[in-house]
Amino acid sequence: MAGQVEVTIQGLGGDELRYEMDASGTVAILRSAIADAWSLNPRSFQFFAGSFALRDCAEFGSCSGGEAKLILQLVKFDPLLGLGKFDASAHEGIEIESLAGDGDGHYSTLRKTSDSRDSNNVFLSHPIREPCFVEFEVLQSLDEISFGVTGDRQQVEDCSGFRNLWLDCTWIFSKRKSMPTLLFAGHKSNPAGHPSISQNDRVALFVDPIQQEVKFYRNGTFIASNLPAHPLPPQTDDPLWIYVMVDQTGDEVSIVRFGPGMVFDYSD
Repeated sequence: MAGQVEVTIQGLGGDELRYEMDASGTVAILRSAIADAWSLNPRSFQFFAGSFALRDCAEFGSCSGGEAKLILQLVKFDPLLGLGKFDASAHEGIEIESLAGDGDGHYSTLRKTSDSRDSNNVFLSHPIREPCFVEFEVLQSLDEISFGVTGDRQQVEDCSGFRNLWLDCTWIFSKRKSMPTLLFAGHKSNPAGHPSISQNDRVALFVDPIQQEVKFYRNGTFIASNLPAHPLPPQTDDPLWIYVMVDQTGDEVSIVRFGPGMVFDYSD
């Protein structure tokens, strides 16, 4: 789409910025410019055109409906950066590497480096009290692997090996081996037609502690929800936690996306 679009960004305090953008340019370019201009974390705000949140891949010409001008509202939010960091403090036999190079561990990778424990249930650093999501990439999985959520961090963090099968405080999606495909509050199931987890898959979780729901996705396709049969615990002062179970030396999982709200724009 040829031409230019005059984009006006309106901040919460009444501040405005204007940019002449190529109609084929994307919102991602504008995000970087605004973050620099207003000294913002680029993950801490969202652009809205009216009531519609814009994805970073959206082109200005499409957003403006072919018009020469486009007005966007900037809305700030907590980017939940702890969702991008594995917490290795309770473990041995694993290592965590930052992929972002920012020193904070955001977009980190988990590797199992020894069999000193049969398996490791490794948690993310953010305590979940709001609807949010994380998407992982399975870089290597040689045996069992699980992705899930729990309200009993201590019990799950201390658990290893086959004991994971008998936990009644987890809601997880697993590679189908010894572990079932789904384990919701102790209820095991292997639904027909549900694919297993393989190397290079992307596995995403959306957790809503208010609605007591967790949804699982594989490579962008909806897999399962725990509702209505097996709701998460009622929301209290104690948070929920997302974790990954790695089982064999060489297993490797990376965090590729995270944040508040829904993992994908479409409904299931």
